Amino acid sequence: MAEKKKSLQIGAGMVGRCIVHDMISDFDITVLDMEEKNLEETKRLYPSVTTVKGSATDKELIAKLSADCDIITAAMPGTVGYIVTRIAMELGKKIANVSSMHGRADTEFHEIGLQTGGLGISMIGFEPGMSNFFGGRGYYKLDKCEELYVYVGGGLPVNPRPPFNYFTTWSISDNINQFAQPTTVVRKGEELVIPALSEVMPFEIAEFKNLECFTSNGLGSLFRSFRDVPEMAAFTVRWPGLAAQMRFLNQLDLFDKEERVLGKVKQVPRDILIDIFSKKYERQPGEVDVSVLKIVTKGIKGKDRVTYTWEIAQKEIPGTGYTSMAWTTACTCGIFARAIVDGKLTGKGMLPAEQLAKDDDFYNWVMAEQAKRGIFYNEKVSVEKNVIR
Repeated sequence: MAEKKKSLQIGAGMVGRCIVHDMISDFDITVLDMEEKNLEETKRLYPSVTTVKGSATDKELIAKLSADCDIITAAMPGTVGYIVTRIAMELGKKIANVSSMHGRADTEFHEIGLQTGGLGISMIGFEPGMSNFFGGRGYYKLDKCEELYVYVGGGLPVNPRPPFNYFTTWSISDNINQFAQPTTVVRKGEELVIPALSEVMPFEIAEFKNLECFTSNGLGSLFRSFRDVPEMAAFTVRWPGLAAQMRFLNQLDLFDKEERVLGKVKQVPRDILIDIFSKKYERQPGEVDVSVLKIVTKGIKGKDRVTYTWEIAQKEIPGTGYTSMAWTTACTCGIFARAIVDGKLTGKGMLPAEQLAKDDDFYNWVMAEQAKRGIFYNEKVSVEKNVIR
């Protein structure tokens, strides 16, 4: 029997535990988290793991814990996740990190990795992650990509429940950022920054016919990697009504991060909102979620106008104990972590997911690994013949 490899998992929330679930068959895993309850639950589910209570930003501790590890995996809120990536690059380690970069580019960490020998992929989950992978696949299959659109709804309740028709299956902080963060889109070849929630439209996928989507800051690194694409935008998918509710709260300045006097007490409005949302957004026993993703790339191939579309409406898989959002995110992280450890991905610095889909063999391997985990993305191609004379 082959000796197990070693990994350090940073973050033991639901997604972090699900990464452990994905990797524990062939890795000895150490798990780092600040919350005792998260570590206790991880140990209960996976008794063979080693748990350590500590900070994800403690470089000395991470250096010690990862000294003999083959890979670091991480699932932290975006406010911390990018720091984990920086530490891994400074230490010359390998990392697969699902955390949002909060609009930051990988350039700084890439340059560090080139010097230290570190190798990593950031934002490698469901979205961002597979969204970038498919966006890159479509871009490279076309001779000229003219349009690229991302639609994502992570952790939608199959049966919506008021007041928000949504429950959270991931970081509350990252969740509400999409309602307040300025949104980058590309229109007629020009990068524009527009307010979040400024464009709302109907959306449907699979049996879910009555959804809506709104512009959000979900392009990640796509607009930096593919600057020659004249039209790009990302949209968050929700049940109808949520965008109007969030726009109203935004207009009341309840997403503000600056402390102010509310009543007679100094408070940060956003902190109050997070506290309220954590209760109203809480998932109730028996509720089932679905995560939807649709990537559309349009352009010219030869003399034809071609559209490549990837889509999925992934419902929670019974018996896994994990939401669809956690499952699709964590499995993707586990797949790409293994690709790094097994030498399918090599080099130094940061690897953008969109650049990796160009290779047919690697693309097919990733899709096969997703299918092994019960995740089946549907690829569609439509062709308008001979539009170029």
